Amino acid sequence: MSPSWFSQRRAPFTDAQTSSSSLEDELRAARRARGDVIALGVDYGARRVGLAVSNGGAAPRPLRTLTHSGTATTTSTVRAILDVALEECCDRIVVGIPVPPGRAAKDRRGRGRGAVQMHAVCARFAGEVADACARSTNAETKALVVYTYDESRTSKEASERIATSGGSNENGALDSASAAILLERYFDGSYGEAKLVKAANG
Repeated sequence: MSPSWFSQRRAPFTDAQTSSSSLEDELRAARRARGDVIALGVDYGARRVGLAVSNGGAAPRPLRTLTHSGTATTTSTVRAILDVALEECCDRIVVGIPVPPGRAAKDRRGRGRGAVQMHAVCARFAGEVADACARSTNAETKALVVYTYDESRTSKEASERIATSGGSNENGALDSASAAILLERYFDGSYGEAKLVKAANG
């Protein structure tokens, strides 16, 4: 039987489907009163960014995959992520970051260097997300908290789950599924502590 978050893919939002701001405010207030946390998971890549959402770790749900062209479109990618965070009434954003291998995992041919470089790229991107939240004039966006969490091998695990469920890796499914696995790890703490990302001017 396939994981619930593969079988419950959600269609993109339309204006008619989007809740009114007053209703969203009421929902946020109710969640905060209960101590609930809704997180948006971000699986950042050079060409694609997978997104998923989870309420308190329950059944992380893949949402969609954004396409971009690396640093050339970072600003628009960050803006799109913040828009989705608002649509989903999120309280925080969790950006996946590959943990670079230790010295013992490297050799003279530089194996492991790619992971080190991607670690720096993802960390920089998480900082840009935090900066954008801090600069926002929207109170809900400004209140978003940004964290990084270990995403090592999430793509491999997502690919295996998709294959087991009989699904397809096409149309960005792998990236959003990786983001869902990232949220599983974040909420159960199975890969260590999350790191709070502070805005540059914070």
